[in-house]
Amino acid sequence: MFNDKIYINKDTISFYASTNEKYLEGEVKGVIIELPGLGGSSCLGGLIDFADYEREHAVEYAKKGIVLAYMYPGPWSWGNKGAIRMTDAVIDAIAEKYSLEENFPLVISGGSMGGLGSLMYAIEGKHKISAVAAACPVVDALYSMKVHPEFPRALISAVASYDMPFEEALKSVSPSYRVKELPLLKYYICSDGEDEVIPVEQIESMVSNMKSLGLDVTYRPQPGLGHGGFTGEVWNELHKFMEDCILTC
Repeated sequence: MFNDKIYINKDTISFYASTNEKYLEGEVKGVIIELPGLGGSSCLGGLIDFADYEREHAVEYAKKGIVLAYMYPGPWSWGNKGAIRMTDAVIDAIAEKYSLEENFPLVISGGSMGGLGSLMYAIEGKHKISAVAAACPVVDALYSMKVHPEFPRALISAVASYDMPFEEALKSVSPSYRVKELPLLKYYICSDGEDEVIPVEQIESMVSNMKSLGLDVTYRPQPGLGHGGFTGEVWNELHKFMEDCILTC
């Protein structure tokens, strides 16, 4: 077992994640991890900067004792092995810093590439999680090679070190190919009806497969919106879902 704590620990969290810890009030009740979209941005609000997570919702979470951490696993991580390992280490560091008991409430979230990452963490991560919230998630990395000019170099970069053909490596980071491995927990998934890079049909097919496997999935389509868009109703519902999964577990 590697001693990753030498590098990623309670004193170095800010090198690997932007958090709302500055605004925490009272006892820490749980943790929400947010994984980045392509290039390091996030439709959920995070920015890949060395700075406090100061968006309005982040501050509100902190006031309720919820740590929100926006991960820095790299702008082309695509839920790969490195992103999972770094996320595990940051969660370990937060748990150590706040003396959290085993199996504390933990939600993994993200949009687009981060949505893929959140679903892959549910499969590959070492921590038991309470829920996943994925907005317009990429669910088929192999298909996505051909839908946007920025995707091929990013996807191949993410899996270039995998000791297998690229096609198999891309399938290994695709939730739709690994849906049977998703654990029994709560899922919130939303899509954008006019998404120009992720076919809504792919998301809805995976959601259907998840439900047929007995998974607890809340699915919210958003007609008329482009990639990464939110209606006010879905934005509020998604954040309430995450908050409730922390506070009522």
